[in-house]
Amino acid sequence: MMPRKTSLLVTAALTAGALAAGGLASPASAGSRGGFAPVPLPFFWPNNSLYDVAAASPDSVWIAGNQGELVVPGPIPGTGQSIPGNPVVRRWKDARWVEYDLQNLSSRGTITDVDAAGPEDVWITGPKYGPGDPATTAPYAARFTGSRFEQVALPSGARAANLQARADGVWVGTERDVYRRTGDTWTHITAIPDMQQYASYIRADDDIWFLGTVSRTDQTLVAHHWDGHSWQSVPVHEPVPGTGFTDVIALSPTDAWATGISYRTSPASPVLMHWDGTAWTGVAPPPGLNALTRIVEGGDGTLWALGHSLDEPAKPGLLRYSGGTWERVPTTAVPNRSNIYATALAVVPGTGALWTLGSVNIGGPVVLTDGP
Repeated sequence: MMPRKTSLLVTAALTAGALAAGGLASPASAGSRGGFAPVPLPFFWPNNSLYDVAAASPDSVWIAGNQGELVVPGPIPGTGQSIPGNPVVRRWKDARWVEYDLQNLSSRGTITDVDAAGPEDVWITGPKYGPGDPATTAPYAARFTGSRFEQVALPSGARAANLQARADGVWVGTERDVYRRTGDTWTHITAIPDMQQYASYIRADDDIWFLGTVSRTDQTLVAHHWDGHSWQSVPVHEPVPGTGFTDVIALSPTDAWATGISYRTSPASPVLMHWDGTAWTGVAPPPGLNALTRIVEGGDGTLWALGHSLDEPAKPGLLRYSGGTWERVPTTAVPNRSNIYATALAVVPGTGALWTLGSVNIGGPVVLTDGP
């Protein structure tokens, strides 16, 4: 699930191949999550990547990415041309991966986001590449109908589509505006403030966050909040120099959390920030991580944060918010790998099982779960 949109700079850094691994873990209680085991992946063409995971039930877990990208070398090292590959969307159902047709996107595309509003109500988005220049793209969105994904027309003139779908609503952020899905049309909610966007979250029509920097050249952190009437620029107390946001989630108008990374420290530093209704302030995460890439909420209200483990790099870095404090959750190492950079996380409704994915130092990508 990607109910908020992370920085494309982070997403673009993920490349991988296919993993063939053992069976799944046995069920774990909510208090002992993190016993991850690899989920065997289907065949993917070489040069494949997975970017997102979403879950609506044990039989409706979805992964998204691409496969088969080709690079034609140029006459000078470092030059050449990339030929886009094919989109990847797979559903874990009945203990196997199921593939569905994507209307008008059989090739030359990438699915970067999958959101499961319900077991049979799933939305996907990503870039569709033009027939000539791979740099020419258009946003693609589609909705699962039970047998295939049918393309959904986006708001007129949209050159980007950051989609967010939950049971209580479907929204899309373009490069300039936010819309809500009303029936079969898009209703305009508000224009987006002028800024360099890195993470956003829509909790409701009157509770929207956009986090980032002033511009590409001015890296001063900014946070803008929409209350249904106007945008407010709120204080951001940068906890680590060079902070970059990777994710954000809002629990109420006065309670929100954001994750990030700072590359200006050595090693890199994980960033965890909290909005208390007055300002965004840094919160010291448990030691041992050097990146935080995702934050999600489980059905029981538990918050989970995902990142990279510096002290145990073969294990996904996992944090849990419990009793008003963040605690490190022990996780299981990826078999036969010495490093994993985990970037997506989903909680299965009802069971609380966690699914995560990321790239590894040899081969990849990998998909892991601590549930049945």
